[in-house]
Amino acid sequence: MRSYVFALLVVGLTLGAEERPGRVLVLKSGQRIVYDELSREGETYFVRMGGQLVMIDAVDVAPVVVVAGPKSVVVGKSVPEPVARLIGPNAGKHNLRPELIQAVMEVESGYEVGAKSRVGAIGLMQLMPQTAKHLKVNAHEPGENVEGGARLLDYLMKKYESRKNGLALALAAYNAGDGAVDRFGGIPPYRETRQYVVKVMKRFRELVKD
Repeated sequence: MRSYVFALLVVGLTLGAEERPGRVLVLKSGQRIVYDELSREGETYFVRMGGQLVMIDAVDVAPVVVVAGPKSVVVGKSVPEPVARLIGPNAGKHNLRPELIQAVMEVESGYEVGAKSRVGAIGLMQLMPQTAKHLKVNAHEPGENVEGGARLLDYLMKKYESRKNGLALALAAYNAGDGAVDRFGGIPPYRETRQYVVKVMKRFRELVKD
């Protein structure tokens, strides 16, 4: 990184995502820069923060998409940027790992905004119409769809957090309903649900390692 950038970076880093709006740029060093405007020309990023302009070498920037929400969170680079913008704020709002929301979304819909399953599940987080109605969200609107899915995940995570394999149970409940999990006293013996839990947990672990 250019040495004359450091002092300005410190100024930007002292202003957290909760204190000023904008996006967050993550450097390979782990530093997070909250910015107002960002552009790139060749191998140089031009970062504007509160009226100050900073130049950063592209080689020093981490290859991820970052979204500033209630918490600063990192979203995997495989997510389309418009979708990534929905993950960050909801991860912070519902105290969830962004990697978990991403893993569920990837397995559920493959990031397809207009996805619809054979049983009628809708959108990025594949909400059933009755579930969306209960959550009071419009499942056809991407922002509300992700917020509803994150809220449901948050509820299920809290419900099963004290149980052994709580994450697996929460995922099984997201797929088959918490009634089925409670009725069977664990992951229901449905092939689809068991395969779903394995896929999401595998992807979640991969994302966390990344």
